Amino acid sequence: MTENFKEEVQNEIMTTLPKDSEADLAFLAGLAKSVGTLEIVAKRVNLCFVLDSFEQGMIVVDELKKFYPTEFEITLPSQKEGAKTASHCLVQAPQGFSKQILVDLGLMTTNGDELDSFVSGVPFAMLKKEGCKRAFLKGLFFGFGSVYVPSISSDEEKRDGYHLELKFDDEDYAKDVVELFAYFGLNAKTSERGEAFLVYFKDKDEISKVLSLMDLSECVLKLQMIINERETANSLNRAIICETANMDKTFAAASKHLLAIGKIMSSNLFEALSPALRDTAQARMDNPESSLQDLADELGVTKSCLNHRLRKLVEIADELSDV
Repeated sequence: MTENFKEEVQNEIMTTLPKDSEADLAFLAGLAKSVGTLEIVAKRVNLCFVLDSFEQGMIVVDELKKFYPTEFEITLPSQKEGAKTASHCLVQAPQGFSKQILVDLGLMTTNGDELDSFVSGVPFAMLKKEGCKRAFLKGLFFGFGSVYVPSISSDEEKRDGYHLELKFDDEDYAKDVVELFAYFGLNAKTSERGEAFLVYFKDKDEISKVLSLMDLSECVLKLQMIINERETANSLNRAIICETANMDKTFAAASKHLLAIGKIMSSNLFEALSPALRDTAQARMDNPESSLQDLADELGVTKSCLNHRLRKLVEIADELSDV
């Protein structure tokens, strides 16, 4: 699930596109500033979008057609015979439309007979409304954003953890995007990688906020579920380590309890437990290193009562193993 989290984010972006024209243009501006390429031949500007897939290319075409009732050329340079799959997809604006598109997206200014000029960095002039700022960031991320969320497997644990980034080839442009994130109270970090400039987040809560400001509610919920799963797994792993290291009876007992509770939770039977057993299981997970006496005091019961409840949890888990 976590290996494909970026793909899930991309897919939700495609199903939560802006609904008003100003935000739509801001989204397209973000796309043009991330995956747009320009070719100038004999003073004529040609605009092309370079996407990862045919599906993404069609999304861009549909968005452009809301404003420009013309045909946009889609090409798949590495297309396999008989299938709409390619290493990348090109969306070409028709001749005569590129300049107008750039002007409408706030990426070019015209001054009559004077030379046209391109807008560098973030086109703040067209992002006055908060919804437009959100849509622009959404377009940027759709174009060249990446996000990594680690799974609970051991191999994934060796990697860097939660990470969301945008990569730019211009330092001032990267600083503009940091400023845009700051508007929403998000503290983006920057670094250089070769000739590229990265704008990134490593804090899982801030990554969740970035997804939220892009209106990706399903991905926000999925990220929170992953975070909860990892925290539960980490508690269980600590208990397993204690048991295999042959530590004292307190930790060995806690390990047995936590493993049993984990098995019950993974079988979706936690809510079916009695209130007393649920409270006991939750207290043990919250206090994996507490002695039985400390745990009994925490619950306001006798040590004998606590022992009985914990044995019952272990019995339930053992019965699940026999099924």
